[in-house]
Amino acid sequence: MVRTAFLLLALAAPGAAQAAKPINCHKIALKGELASGDRFEKPIGGGLVFRLDPERLGPDGKLNGWGITLVPSRGSDKDQIYPVTPPLRFNGTQTLGPSYGEDAKTSLQRPHEMRFLLNQQDYERIWPLLTNALWPYSAPRPDEAGAEYTTALQQLTTGLLQLTVTDYAIDPDTGAIQHIRFQAEFAAPENFPFDPALKPRRASCPAPAE
Repeated sequence: MVRTAFLLLALAAPGAAQAAKPINCHKIALKGELASGDRFEKPIGGGLVFRLDPERLGPDGKLNGWGITLVPSRGSDKDQIYPVTPPLRFNGTQTLGPSYGEDAKTSLQRPHEMRFLLNQQDYERIWPLLTNALWPYSAPRPDEAGAEYTTALQQLTTGLLQLTVTDYAIDPDTGAIQHIRFQAEFAAPENFPFDPALKPRRASCPAPAE
């Protein structure tokens, strides 16, 4: 019996070791400077392009900030950040500038942390569930729509984008943003192919979504 138990432990060990194998991650960093109305665009690898697009924000609707997106490089506008960065409504995380009760200074002074999808298959999986969560009365299972989206979100492996505005100027009279300097750091599992020209380096993996 002792010999049998030893054999069972020996057979189980490789599987246990494989299950415990840690996921390695890497990261890249981008820096940029924008004046009001300027646009920033940079491919990061994996078929994705990081963009800061000027937006008309504030009560007067003037160019006064930027929207943050990560979109496929092949002509698609399917943002890879929004589906995995709750809350799905009234969320100023993807905005640099006055929005959802924040003034320009408050928005620029805080870090903007966003998750992003790593492949198109996950986008196609999560998008219908997101739609159901936003409009549960149209979902096949209205009472479960929110939980189904949250469960799927927790099961996805995502990357993490942390954008920090390192310097800025705001017009003291109008409150309009005149220019910003920023740094954007992207972390993802090592099997996500960041552009080698951006010099990926080892990094801690993002914590799972809650």
